[in-house]
Amino acid sequence: MEHLTAFRGMELFRDLTDDEIALAASLCLEETFKDGETILEEGVRATGLYFIVTGSARVLMSVRGESRHALAELHAGDHFGEMSLVTDDATAAAVRAEGETVCVHLPKDGFLTLLEDHPTIGRKMLWAFVQSLSRRLAQADRSLARALFLREKRAAISHLLSVIWLQARMIASYLWVWFRARVLRWPMSEESLSRVHRRNALRFKETAFRLKGANVKIGQLASMQSHILPVEYVQEFRDMRDAVPPTEYPLIASLIQAELGMGPLDLFDQFEKTPLAAASMAQVHVARLKTGEKVVVKVLHPGLERSVRIDLGLMRLLCRVLRGLVSKKLDLMQILREAEEPLLRELDLNHEAQSTETLARELAPLGVIVPRVHWRFTTRRVLTLDYIDGTKIDNVPQLKAWEVDREKLMATYLRAFLRQALEGGFFHADPHPGNVLCTRDGKLALLDFGMVKRLPDHVRSGLMKELFGAFFANPKLYVDGLIEKGAMGEADRRAVEEFAAKAFNDPDTRRMIFDHDVKSKGELMGLLNVTSSLLKGLSTFRTPPDNLMFMRALGIVTDVAREVLPEKTPSQIATPVLMPVFTGFLAQHPEYLALTSQAPPVM
Repeated sequence: MEHLTAFRGMELFRDLTDDEIALAASLCLEETFKDGETILEEGVRATGLYFIVTGSARVLMSVRGESRHALAELHAGDHFGEMSLVTDDATAAAVRAEGETVCVHLPKDGFLTLLEDHPTIGRKMLWAFVQSLSRRLAQADRSLARALFLREKRAAISHLLSVIWLQARMIASYLWVWFRARVLRWPMSEESLSRVHRRNALRFKETAFRLKGANVKIGQLASMQSHILPVEYVQEFRDMRDAVPPTEYPLIASLIQAELGMGPLDLFDQFEKTPLAAASMAQVHVARLKTGEKVVVKVLHPGLERSVRIDLGLMRLLCRVLRGLVSKKLDLMQILREAEEPLLRELDLNHEAQSTETLARELAPLGVIVPRVHWRFTTRRVLTLDYIDGTKIDNVPQLKAWEVDREKLMATYLRAFLRQALEGGFFHADPHPGNVLCTRDGKLALLDFGMVKRLPDHVRSGLMKELFGAFFANPKLYVDGLIEKGAMGEADRRAVEEFAAKAFNDPDTRRMIFDHDVKSKGELMGLLNVTSSLLKGLSTFRTPPDNLMFMRALGIVTDVAREVLPEKTPSQIATPVLMPVFTGFLAQHPEYLALTSQAPPVM
């Protein structure tokens, strides 16, 4: 073979005679690669051993949340891909040609033939590449460790500066709006103000998509606050429910290999490289087990832990700054602590797997579908579940095409939430449309149990009384709930009962509270001012613990009901769901019966 002389100088053939080298060389193929062309791709099964005859190449490995890092440079005489001669594992690194590079390729099949027909030659080659591989791996480990440290440090600084820059630009733009209107007496037109809202919404969305984590969670929640936020924010943030830009496949493959010991192409019979969906904390790939079951594999975004730590740190700083600007009775740090708990739990998918199984048992009597966990393929950063075929619950055109009874679907959706929270005390705290499906036969399916919350018994009981007291216009029951959950004391009972009697019997107030139907900003500000005045006058009010996630989830459920079934108000949907539960409650607590009207006001 024409490259026989080059082979003699290679480390891999140092113990072979000229005849043995010639025999091995006869099984090889010559391949030429252009500058920048990939010789070996990370995350795919290699096809054999390569020797560089002329030119050079770089060994690249994906580093968490960043582009690929160059581990080593290869030159004429070097070899790579040696492990593929003896294993079917996917490669852990890529090799890219630098300039025109000529390689000689020894296919795996050829080497196995050599090992079988000429075992002496095969054993000599194996011993040589084991020795060279050990030295190379030691060098690569040191290089990768340095790269990870430096990239993590740079990524943390970049993340921090990105969020600060985003907040500064948004604050500055609205300060200018305020300055024009209040100081210069030159208010913006509706069109100009709309452009400011749109620009800031886009700024936030682009930054959140790039950083992922807590910022996307904020955007998802904001996308459902059409009764509070400008329409431009709601429109732009809709994409954040389940259209987050995905992490590239090589990073995902590397993370799966690190967590499960093998790459996705080795673990699964099939694995879709393009994700089915990408969200704030993770993305989901469709796969098929070697036993034939179709599954979804949820993988946390690389670098997510760093992102969440930075975002939470900034939120703590913001809460400390705002603590002196808002009512002293509102404990912002208590609210933040409650928001932190489920967010941090989402960083460990083992918790989600356990929550999935717990709530599957809880919801089975309602006919709600929850995917089964495959523990063999589940770790802290990887979760494998049964695949559920359906459409997002807010895909109204598809629901209509399937002739789904949307009123029944929404009733089940609300009933499932209330059963979890008020009966069991353990509930799915993030039931937005990206986490809720409807199957073709109209059944409800809940996904993504990463954000869950367990309510202490006194909080669960207090929330039940508060909800029933408000919805069924029972002031005493409402205040009893507030006191039981720890929001206030007996000294303020009379003032709050008077407020409740007026508010929950007023059609306009009920419309805003229970149906999230706000006719104008002035109407909303009026309600907020009345509530704020009441709060200031209470001597015993304190921010109740373990309350935020329930209120957040209830708000999401209300907004989803508005989207999916606009023909009816959420309170109209809720009445037949709540009535039998409330009737059972009154049977156990007859002291409230005399204070309850025959039927609640329904919009």
